[in-house]
Amino acid sequence: MATRAKVDETDFNSKEFEKNYRLLSESQKQWDLRKKFLERYWDQYDEDRLLCLAQCYVNMRCLGCKYSKSLDSLVEELAKEIE
Repeated sequence: MATRAKVDETDFNSKEFEKNYRLLSESQKQWDLRKKFLERYWDQYDEDRLLCLAQCYVNMRCLGCKYSKSLDSLVEELAKEIE
């Protein structure tokens, strides 16, 4: 996924946002989870980091993936804000 300039005021429900950030392989459930994560933390992380964290979150919730202790802890802490 190519890095794009993040816009400060984003319409998260726009087709353009979905076109830019939804993965072709994502189910609706996965996209809804990832979009919610992106919305919540949009202003707190740079785009590359945010996209990585959001993908880890979806992988953990939907696919049961496990990551390093530090990453796992961070994602779990961030998840508390949106679940």
